[in-house]
Amino acid sequence: MGWFRQLSCAWQKKQLQRPELATMFTQSAPEQWVAIDCEMTGLNPKKHHLLSIAAIHINGNTIDTGNGMHLVCRPPVMPDRDTIVIHGLRTADVEHGMSYDEMLALLLPFIDNRPIVGFCPQIDTGFLNPLVKRYMGTTLPNEVIDVRHLYSRRMGDRTQGIPTQSQQLGNILAHYQIPKLGSHDAYNDAIMTAMAFLHVR
Repeated sequence: MGWFRQLSCAWQKKQLQRPELATMFTQSAPEQWVAIDCEMTGLNPKKHHLLSIAAIHINGNTIDTGNGMHLVCRPPVMPDRDTIVIHGLRTADVEHGMSYDEMLALLLPFIDNRPIVGFCPQIDTGFLNPLVKRYMGTTLPNEVIDVRHLYSRRMGDRTQGIPTQSQQLGNILAHYQIPKLGSHDAYNDAIMTAMAFLHVR
C-alpha cells in the first residue's frame, strides 16, 4: 500500500462509525481480490437507484463461485418498465428485496480489505459510496481496479482508434475466448469480470 493510500485509509478510519468493519482499513493479503457488479435503474446516482449487487472472491488464479454473494435490494422508487430492458429486474423481483443497510451488513464484511475488481467500477462505487458513507461514516477504503484499464495497457497501441469498442466487456471476453454468460445479471457479470481480470492482470 503506497504512502498516500495509507494516509487516506488512516483518515477514513477515524470517520468509521462501525468498529466491526475496522479490518477493511488493513493491508490486504497478496493475490486476493473481490469482483463486484451492480444493477441500477440508470447511471446517475443522484436520480437512479441500486437494485442488486454481486460479489465474488478471487484467490490467486481461482474464482470462488461457490461462495459468492448476490443481493437484491428494495429501492426507494420501483423500476419503471422502460428501464427493465437495461437491468432485467421487475418490480416483483425487488419489492421484497432487502434494505440498503441490510445489504451492506452482508456485503462489507465480504469485501473486507480486498481490492475491488470491476468493469467501469467507478459507476458501481458511485452508487455504493453514498450508501456506505451513510452506513459506516466513510466511503469504501479499498483499492479499485478497472479491468478496462488493465486491458488497454496490455493491448497498447492495438486498441488505438477503437477506444469505445476495446472497452466493451464482450470484446475482452471474445479476445480471450472466455464464455459469455447471460447478461443483465449482476452475478454473471461479476463472474465474467473476474475471468477477464485473471487474463489481463
